[in-house]
Amino acid sequence: MNVLGTKLTRRDSRVRVTGAIKYTEDIILRGMLYAVLVRSTVAAGRIIRIGVDAARQAPGVEAVLTAADVPAGGYGNYLHDQPIFAREAVCYVGEPVAMIAATSLAAARRAAKLVAVEIDPTPFVVDLAAAAEPDAPAVHAGKPNVLDTARILRGDPDAVFRDAFKVITTKIETHRVHQGYLEPRGVVAMPEGEGLSLIMSTQQPFGVRMVLAELFGIPISRIEIKVPAVGGGFGGKLHVGFAPHVAAMALATGRPIQLICERGEDMRTGSPRENSVVEMATAIDAEGRFLARRCDILLDSGAYALDIQSLNSMAAFYATGPYYIENLDLRSRAVYTHTCPTGSFRGPTGPQLVYANETHINDIAEALGLDPNELRRRNFITKGQRGPGGEEITAEVTVAECMERVAARLAEFRAETPTDTRPRGYGLACTWWSTLGTPSSAMVELHDDGSATLSSGGTEIGTSVISTTLPAMVAEVLGIDPERVTLNNGSTRDAPFESGSRGSRTLFSTGNATLNAVNQIVDQIKEEASELLGVARENLVLRDGRVQALAPSNASLPLPEVIASAKMRTGPVVASGRYRAKQVEVSGSTLDGARMARLGEPTFHCHGVEIALDLDTGRVEVLRFVAAHDIGRVLNPVAARGQVEGGVVQGIGYALYENLEIDKTGAIRNGNFHDYRMPTIKDIPASIETIFIENASETGPFGAKGIGEPPVIIPAAAIGSAIRDMLGRQPMKLPFAAAAMATFLDEPEAD
Repeated sequence: MNVLGTKLTRRDSRVRVTGAIKYTEDIILRGMLYAVLVRSTVAAGRIIRIGVDAARQAPGVEAVLTAADVPAGGYGNYLHDQPIFAREAVCYVGEPVAMIAATSLAAARRAAKLVAVEIDPTPFVVDLAAAAEPDAPAVHAGKPNVLDTARILRGDPDAVFRDAFKVITTKIETHRVHQGYLEPRGVVAMPEGEGLSLIMSTQQPFGVRMVLAELFGIPISRIEIKVPAVGGGFGGKLHVGFAPHVAAMALATGRPIQLICERGEDMRTGSPRENSVVEMATAIDAEGRFLARRCDILLDSGAYALDIQSLNSMAAFYATGPYYIENLDLRSRAVYTHTCPTGSFRGPTGPQLVYANETHINDIAEALGLDPNELRRRNFITKGQRGPGGEEITAEVTVAECMERVAARLAEFRAETPTDTRPRGYGLACTWWSTLGTPSSAMVELHDDGSATLSSGGTEIGTSVISTTLPAMVAEVLGIDPERVTLNNGSTRDAPFESGSRGSRTLFSTGNATLNAVNQIVDQIKEEASELLGVARENLVLRDGRVQALAPSNASLPLPEVIASAKMRTGPVVASGRYRAKQVEVSGSTLDGARMARLGEPTFHCHGVEIALDLDTGRVEVLRFVAAHDIGRVLNPVAARGQVEGGVVQGIGYALYENLEIDKTGAIRNGNFHDYRMPTIKDIPASIETIFIENASETGPFGAKGIGEPPVIIPAAAIGSAIRDMLGRQPMKLPFAAAAMATFLDEPEAD
């Protein structure tokens, strides 16, 4: 490779650092109205009346909408249970009940206070475990709170548990965390002929387009979603957000509408990572080999489903970790509560299941008197074995190599003399992850001057895959300078379908589609050059902007000359490519309700950490961090390292600081960046060492796999292991904030 694998300069860096780039909030259109939402102030209740007359007559107000003014249908990934506005009842604090559009934001806010919302409060439940009980108040009348169950069964776990040498059980509880993106969610919608055009900050514009088409009965071809710069997403902008609300107002008024969430509004009513309860038990033999596992998982869906069914299946799948267990009974249940709906956050269900798995490893090792790493070695899954869903592992499994590299660095850290008297702890955690292979497409066109245009429906959300790596791939294959490849993206109308920037899939799936397209371009060029040079196609290469014949001919032609000839002889040099990962065969496991229980292209990972503990305050400080990742071939080393470092910091925040707190009324207590504690530069380790193990993928573009999600899902488990190394026990409830750790230190040790 000539371009890939080198230090690539991010192509959109200048406009970003100079502030020239435009975000949704920067979009001002002629005749635009400003919208605000009126929201429920109670967690549950029957709607008696929504009085809007005073608001409609307020200065500057152009329209007021309630459920009576919009389609009655709902939306969601699998279960279409979420209405645009609450119709008969409200189900969480912050649920939209009305919308104001006015000539100024101030006028809209003043009018919103005039909407008279009368709600008869009803019993509600905000506790996850309580909501799963049969006698809990129903979030949706006539429906059970357990809205989805995914189960994976294999072998005869009951028999194995009866005869096992030991059975070890671990139970953990986790919390909600917000994605913490800097740019709040925002939408601008405008009527366009018989359709709609939206400008919005989204990771999945084609998904938004489909939902709007279904809700409003508009053909997909008449809806355009434009994506300007996205100021962070981390999964929080995967969903439709407020696109249905703003679209409804645009259709009602015939004018452009802008809605920008305030920070508190965004945090109180967003789609944070779900809180969970995970209980797992493993039957083991005398050598510590895992014979059978049971796992019961509860995931808090909040008041509506969004994408919880997918997450539910993921949780069941990841309940084994990167370990082989022959007999399985893995069950995950998604549960409604009277709280704001949860949703995807970078590595959905990953932090919870990695923490449960690796804490469980520590519990088993302690019960057997084994070193935890030796226990891991005895149980790591290997090539040729079948994962929990029954799919054969065909890739080389490198999780052991990742662990050994990290363990060696921790041993070096431990051997050094500390600079202060605080207790030190050293811990690591291992996992695997899946690279989604969902559908992608791309188009590549060569122009008369030898330059190229890549058209992709992918959204650039900060990884630089779309903005930089994909154009570099095109340049690599065509043998031209990356600067001669122009990227066309940002609109569903101008670029082909893309599943969205999510699931560690963008480089893998969009990259494969791009590679398929550009390889067709190469075929077209070689076909034409073969005619012009009288050289067999297999003896031609593209490099340095020319088509070069191999020895002994060594003849060559400038690329523009070949393009011009091809255009007149066979047609323009243009091609489209598409990609969908092959569905793997499964055998031996029964999947009951499991929608996503197969491992895609696997990646393997291990994180290690050195921590210090202030015994007076309970504050845990992360001193040094080392992260080993097998993500296949690294095509953009700077960007890949940035993904690891950013993910580690997010993972540290999850473990030690962040907690989206819900009070007993169902309201968010800390819905702002002052009270919601995220790590600052003073809280992150001075050293984050990244180790890439480049085990090339057989199916990824140039051997690459995904890296977006895994770095964030492991730090909590590594820190938990370090706490155990230091204290001989570790917390079973996250996060490990200073106050929680101070309480933990005062608790008596269990027998």
